[in-house]
Amino acid sequence: MAERKTERVNVWLTPEQVAWLKTKKNLSETVRAMVTESMNLERLAQSVKNRAARKMAGKNESTVGKRRPTGSSGKNSRSSR
Repeated sequence: MAERKTERVNVWLTPEQVAWLKTKKNLSETVRAMVTESMNLERLAQSVKNRAARKMAGKNESTVGKRRPTGSSGKNSRSSR
């Protein structure tokens, strides 16, 4: 017997949510699309968070022990005030 690729779940929704969902042509497909979109947004958020953490880690490692060249304008230089 073939293994099922989907599984039935029960979800409690508010009457407003049920009414909105019933306006869609295919309830199952609509719910699957919403779950997929939510998962993708979660993955994107995690990816951005990981990238920012790597960028900060790389920035911290690359600036350790380095000095700015003489005459460069930084946030503490007199020329930028």
